[in-house]
Amino acid sequence: MKTGKIFLVGLVLLLAFSMTVMAGGGSQAASSAVTTITVWSNDAHDKPLLDSLVERYNSTTGAQKGIKIEYTVYGADWNTAINMAMETDRAPDMFKAGFANYLNFQEMGRFLPWTEIPGIQDILDKQAPYHRNLSSTYGGVPYGVVVYGNIPGFHYNKSLLQRAGFSAPPKTWAELEQMAVAISRLAPDIYGIGIPLLWAPDFCHWVTEYAATNSIGHMYWNFTTGTYNFAAFTEYFEMLSRIRNAGAVFPGMESLTDDQLRAQFAAGKVGFIWGASWNVGVLYDQFPFQPSDGWDFAPFPVRDVNTQYRVPFSAGAAFHVSAAVKNDSKKLNAMQDVIRLFLGDDTQKQQFSSGLRFPIRTDITASASPAARPQWTSVGNSSPLGFATMPAAPHNDFSLEGPDRAAVIGQILTGQIPITGIRAALTDLDTRMNAGFNQAVQRGQIKRENYISPNFETQLRAR
Repeated sequence: MKTGKIFLVGLVLLLAFSMTVMAGGGSQAASSAVTTITVWSNDAHDKPLLDSLVERYNSTTGAQKGIKIEYTVYGADWNTAINMAMETDRAPDMFKAGFANYLNFQEMGRFLPWTEIPGIQDILDKQAPYHRNLSSTYGGVPYGVVVYGNIPGFHYNKSLLQRAGFSAPPKTWAELEQMAVAISRLAPDIYGIGIPLLWAPDFCHWVTEYAATNSIGHMYWNFTTGTYNFAAFTEYFEMLSRIRNAGAVFPGMESLTDDQLRAQFAAGKVGFIWGASWNVGVLYDQFPFQPSDGWDFAPFPVRDVNTQYRVPFSAGAAFHVSAAVKNDSKKLNAMQDVIRLFLGDDTQKQQFSSGLRFPIRTDITASASPAARPQWTSVGNSSPLGFATMPAAPHNDFSLEGPDRAAVIGQILTGQIPITGIRAALTDLDTRMNAGFNQAVQRGQIKRENYISPNFETQLRAR
């Protein structure tokens, strides 16, 4: 009898175990039928829109095809998270491009060429004119596409401009100087312009280089000659220095961040600031400008209205795909849906109309619904000749003897280098920057050809 009870208990346990195994096997079979694609980025501003698109896809097309997208947005820990994932071979299937050290991972073969992803040739073809070396392409092979970017912007306070006696924003450097000084005379706590030097080294680009390139025809780094030419920007720095000497620059630029300057602009204390298209969102949501239409974007003032060029467009690849995806045929085939969801025409149109991103293709902005915020439309009209997508410059890829570009430009803007010494200081910077670049090439640390792109200057000069 005792033996029978033991046998019966054992049988029950065996059946229970078998059912558990079967259930587990069934669960694994069910889960294996779903192909999960992980996507990571650090773009919080358009997360609500993309979350809704992902949720709708997962519950409709994805459910039918057996594909599930898991989208994760990181904050300040972004670089740590993605670099650790890459280093430990646990990278997500698709991830935001441009993170720290990602060029090293490209050289290690961690990214999948998009020519090996089926079903996306139409996307590659549409975005091909905007490829960027060392960003969306490597060695001429596409590893992503450029779909949106940041347009350098010149922002002005309409009320201050009118109170100073002007009906339209400046068209030339001379008018900018005149208007900035006039605005600074309105009240003791109002200034013509602001310069956030603590926003380093970014202020070197957004406040000076990008704003003057449409007058000069090349950037600090000339992609045709493969040399630095800061000295060509001398007259622009002389103009800013005269505005400073007139007392028309918001005080304390040495300790001023971009956020602090934007807050002062929103409070009506600064007439003109430089920045980019992202400020449309910032001046509505983060530092609300009242009234919301009391400020606007305008084309950059130029040295000579009869000689001007296109404005540089700051853009890079949106996403890369992990090379490991190639080893999973289901993921490889599912990737076309994911890329189309995040980067397709419909999504680009929604991002533009929502005031979240500025697509690089004019056919997208032309066919999208009007942007909800009027300044967003002004951004698209902020260059009368159009835009040219910048290639990758070598600024951060070699060491330099003596003060770097941020230090030298900062000394000029604060008056430590007088107006009479600006050209000599910039010429010295050119000499040292070119020497540092050439030494890095000779040592095999970088390749000169990676930073040569004559098409960029050709685009800048296109009419």
